[in-house]
Amino acid sequence: MFKLIKARGIIRIPPEYFGQPLDEIALQILRQEYQEKMVKDLGLVLAVLNAKVNEEGYIIFGDGATYHEVSFEMLTFVPVIQEVVEGEVNQVDNYGVYVNIGPVDGLAHISQITDDNLKYDQNRGILFGEKSKKVIQKGDRVRARIISVSTSGGRMPRIALTMKQPYLGKIEWITQELTKASK
Repeated sequence: MFKLIKARGIIRIPPEYFGQPLDEIALQILRQEYQEKMVKDLGLVLAVLNAKVNEEGYIIFGDGATYHEVSFEMLTFVPVIQEVVEGEVNQVDNYGVYVNIGPVDGLAHISQITDDNLKYDQNRGILFGEKSKKVIQKGDRVRARIISVSTSGGRMPRIALTMKQPYLGKIEWITQELTKASK
C-alpha cells in the first residue's frame, strides 16, 4: 500500500549551505536521510516530495550549523498482510516465482502457486503443473495475496505471497476460471 505521509522535525543545516534557499537545502538533506530506506512504522520511503523550513533557526554551542523546524511530505510503500496485489513475474526458479509489486519484489513459494505439483524446467525457465499443464514464466501478470512481511534490520522488506486461493494466480488462469463459471 502506498501512503503519503506528512512529517515534522528538526533539520541541521551545515555552514557550507548558508546563503542558499532553505527549502531546497532541506529537501536535499531530507532525501539523503530518508529516501530508499526502511523507516520503522512508516515503511519504505520512496520519495521526499517537498519541504517547508521555518526561517528562524537556532544554534547549539560548539556546532556551527543552524537547526530549523521543518515540515515535509514523503511517499512510502507499506506492504500490508492480506492485501491483494498484482504484478509481473520477473524471476522463476526451482524455489518459486519472484513478483514485482511496485518498488519491491515478493516471493510466491512453489507450494503457494497452485494445488498442482509444479516442476521447474531450467532450460525454459518455467514452472509447469504435472496434471494441469499450467505454465508460469518470466513476464506473466499475476494476482497474489501478501501472507507475511519481514522488515528486520532496516533492509528492504521480504514479502511472501500466495496464489492458491480463488481468483488469485496468473491472470490468464483467472480469466479461464471466470469464463467457465459464467457458462
